[in-house]
Amino acid sequence: MAAYRLTADDQGRTHLEPLDLFAWPFENGPGDFKGVGGAVMGDASRVMLMRFESGSRPTQHRAVPSFAVVLEGEVVVNDSTGGEVILQRGDAIRVETTGRGGWRLGNRGEGYALLALAQMPPAKSAE
Repeated sequence: MAAYRLTADDQGRTHLEPLDLFAWPFENGPGDFKGVGGAVMGDASRVMLMRFESGSRPTQHRAVPSFAVVLEGEVVVNDSTGGEVILQRGDAIRVETTGRGGWRLGNRGEGYALLALAQMPPAKSAE
């Protein structure tokens, strides 16, 4: 399983980079759950199931802070600099953008692709 992170700089250019999911702090449970760990990836505000038909390649659009996992097929993700990753079933991406960053999602594969996307509100700045 692969995982990636999409970030945006101050000019709104987005960048893709590998993300090590196991680098997150995992809490281990007590009792029967000892040895079972969970990591909080962000506070979800909306969950969407996105279906991409074969050959679909919409234009670049705004990427909202989110965490997504491919459930079926493969999804091509492009950042605004031309960087690209292909997410296979089980692969994930954490999107860490503000209102300016963009991405393009598509499906070059045969058949449809399903992406589960949990939108997360942007992190609040410490003022």
